[in-house]
Amino acid sequence: MIQDERSEEIRAARRELDEVVKEIQNVEIDGVREFASFLAPPSMDDVTAAASDTPLVYLAPAEPGGLALVVRGPEVDHVPLPELTTRSLHERVTAYLTAHGAAKDASEEAARRWRSELDDLTQWLWTAVMAPVLPRLSHEPAATLVAGGLLGLVPLHAAWTADPSRPTGRRYALDHLTLSHIPNARALSAARALSQVPARRLVTVTDPPRTPRGRELEYAGTEALVAQAAFPGAHEPPLSGEDAGTVAVSAALRRADVAHFACHGKADLGTPLDSHLLLAGTDRLRLADLLPLRLRLRLAVLSACETFVPGTDLPDEVISLPTGLLQAGAAGVLASLWEVPDVATTMLMTEFYRLWRHQEVSVPPPVALARAQVWMRDTTDEEKLDHYERASAEQAPWLPHQAARRFRIALRLRGAGADRSHAHPDQWASFTYMGV
Repeated sequence: MIQDERSEEIRAARRELDEVVKEIQNVEIDGVREFASFLAPPSMDDVTAAASDTPLVYLAPAEPGGLALVVRGPEVDHVPLPELTTRSLHERVTAYLTAHGAAKDASEEAARRWRSELDDLTQWLWTAVMAPVLPRLSHEPAATLVAGGLLGLVPLHAAWTADPSRPTGRRYALDHLTLSHIPNARALSAARALSQVPARRLVTVTDPPRTPRGRELEYAGTEALVAQAAFPGAHEPPLSGEDAGTVAVSAALRRADVAHFACHGKADLGTPLDSHLLLAGTDRLRLADLLPLRLRLRLAVLSACETFVPGTDLPDEVISLPTGLLQAGAAGVLASLWEVPDVATTMLMTEFYRLWRHQEVSVPPPVALARAQVWMRDTTDEEKLDHYERASAEQAPWLPHQAARRFRIALRLRGAGADRSHAHPDQWASFTYMGV
């Protein structure tokens, strides 16, 4: 009886997903159904073309065990994942999400439980998913993941195993190769084409005043300065305060090549098209609003809370804010899986932009994110302080004065010693990259 009820739940969820996808596919702009291929099943030719440069890795939980398909051009490598059952994944993700929700009450005990659940989940992800898959990618610098179902909710790049030789005593999946996400092969090919868009003009949206008021993002203004320093003289007027409404933000997005949102976001788990970024007053920039914008963005940075999370009610759900931005015309989207600490986020973003925009030989955004995360994780507080003090003394263009001052104060308050205050995944692993 329970199994019959569960089967009917899955069939109902599948019907709901089909309706959402059909609704998007039927959106018309100037009489043209521009999203007719949204989440349509790709052909083998689509998959082969998308995997010609970087392997595509399809991950699917199932009973009695899951499967990974590692695709390199026309070659497909089947990798059994016996521990990746639908039931075990559901149980672990439920525990992880429950602990995360409880941690929002700000009690230290709830925060400890959340960190413990995150540790347990990511250690299991190593055993169940990444340990079998990584040997098949041993000579690859990068791979793109197509993660089915609830795997879209978890930080696969933070899957770990014990390794005493590492600074934190752990070896993570991102230490092996750069991992990005994509909803399907067609989206990857489209993102790859858009990645040729020159990243010249930036728009920033900074913690607009909301009704009702939410938690103020203390470092949002500093973060915007860091992003603007990466585009000297080539950015839209910053959108903040009452100016950051839906109409103004939508217009600025159409003119920009890169967008950086330092504001609150919310993933609507029941109706993913209502997932949104919170703007001024009661304005919201919803996923449904993004689709018709006809953007041409090299990158969208969603430095906001829970902007990567897709809906969980649907078994194959991959509709999220990053998915919508890819469909609306972004080559890449950097977004978060959980609520992110302000100081750690701004430090991570500073290092990300330094690596992407301030080097003689810059690296692509997914690589810049991975390297910034490793730096955040592995450096001591003292090493971070030295990094910022040297940059300040040299007047390095990547480190605005306000950012340098605030980072130094935060690190000195911690003692700026040999501790690695940002070593735990809750401090660095939230951000995930979708696209190219």
